[in-house]
Amino acid sequence: MKRLVLAVALLLVLPASGAAADGGPSPGVLSGWDGVLSPNGAVRYVTLNSQGGWTNVAAVRVRGGRILNFNGVRGFYGIPLVTQNGAAGGLSRDGRTLILSTWPSYPANGVTRFAVLGTRQLRVQRIVTLRGSYSYDALSPDAKTMYLIQYTQGATSVRYRVRAFDLVAGRLLPGAIADKRLWGDYMRGSPISRATTADGGWVYTLYSKPDGTGFIHALDAAHRAAVCVNLPWRRMTTELGFVRLALDGKDLILRQHGLGTLAAIDTQSFTVRAFRKPALVTP
Repeated sequence: MKRLVLAVALLLVLPASGAAADGGPSPGVLSGWDGVLSPNGAVRYVTLNSQGGWTNVAAVRVRGGRILNFNGVRGFYGIPLVTQNGAAGGLSRDGRTLILSTWPSYPANGVTRFAVLGTRQLRVQRIVTLRGSYSYDALSPDAKTMYLIQYTQGATSVRYRVRAFDLVAGRLLPGAIADKRLWGDYMRGSPISRATTADGGWVYTLYSKPDGTGFIHALDAAHRAAVCVNLPWRRMTTELGFVRLALDGKDLILRQHGLGTLAAIDTQSFTVRAFRKPALVTP
């Protein structure tokens, strides 16, 4: 018990051992550092891999750093990252469910696992084991559907599709969550920034594509549907990496520090109003 308490305490001082995966869309998982915040911002959930094939998970009060609860999960898991800029996910909108993830398997014929925990006692409610390469994407507002990114050639592939896993029935649902008007089931790109409605019903993610363009993936998390909105900018290299998303009423705003608002997207009609192109930031 003393060793477990010591390992959990180290969560507050050790650097992250998980980071974004270079060369592909999977941001990976986070161990240590900031973890993921509760919806009210009062509690932080963090993980730390320990010896003996276990992962320690702790609930830490943001003000004062008091450890409110901790537990162990067999296997090596981390807080899932959802964008390349370090945004973390895995927590339901009501703060009662926490998803931990292993690293997406590579090659794609390996195994990826997700641990579903109740935050009250940090006990494992379900282990989801999937053959193939997957990463966490989002949860439905009622925490009954987990959205995943499935990679067709491993975690470093830029070709992937969004899948839905029914956490109540315990099964991966057939088909993909995609806007088939644009490119069918499969998508390409790396997640850069994210904005989510207050009720968790819509999850908007900015993606940068290998061909120098970008798009917004609008996930209707409540109804297992999606809309993709192509951005008008072309011939970009790393410019989109400096863009951040924010919601302002019914508009989704794309901003860059020093330039202000670059574009606004009406979240009802998905009409894009572009004002200026992202720019490279030089030291």
